Formats: sequence, structure tokens, C-alpha cells
Amino acid sequence: MFLDAITEGEEGQPVTVEIVSAELGSRVEADRLPLSYVSYDDRDDVVVVAVRGGDASEDRLDHIVENPWKIFFDPPSPHAVRRIDIEGPDGAHTLVTLHDREAPEGAH
Repeated sequence: MFLDAITEGEEGQPVTVEIVSAELGSRVEADRLPLSYVSYDDRDDVVVVAVRGGDASEDRLDHIVENPWKIFFDPPSPHAVRRIDIEGPDGAHTLVTLHDREAPEGAH
């Protein structure tokens, strides 16, 4: 599936997970944390975005969107995606922004 291909290519990349809704405004749940995976479970009809804690710990944040209404990819290619927009049935959007890894200092 498309989300599995994104996970395969982007696991460990820094991502920002932001929730935007008319009722609550904008809220960042994770800022530039390493992506563990993003997947869709068709049996439970949920999208899960999992990120690891900022340090080397095993802590993980799972953001779950139940009954996703729409999923948009920008651009719509699994190996080039920079943003995923998951719209829930309540109109709230989960925005997952994939960032480039930062080059080590001194690297050109």
C-alpha cells in the first residue's frame, strides 16, 4: 500500500505531526521527531502515525485517526511525499510533514 511505501522510504526521517480543527485551532503533537511508521489498518479503519521520542529511548507517540475520510499526498508519489493530510470524519486534519535529515556539521 502507498503508506507502507512511504514508511519504507522515510522511516527514521524527522516529521512534524500537527492537528488542525475548526474547534481547537492548530496543535503540534510532534516536532521533527523520527518517523517509526505510518499505516492504514483496514480492519479497524484507522490510520496510525507513529514517531519515536527525540532521544534514543523506546518511547513512541502514536497518533490515530479513526475512520479517515480522505488522505492527500503532496506530491502524490510514495518516494517523493513531503506532506500527508489525513482528514477525519469530524473535519479535523492531521498534517504529517516529512523533513529532510539534517546534514552533519562540516558536510557539504
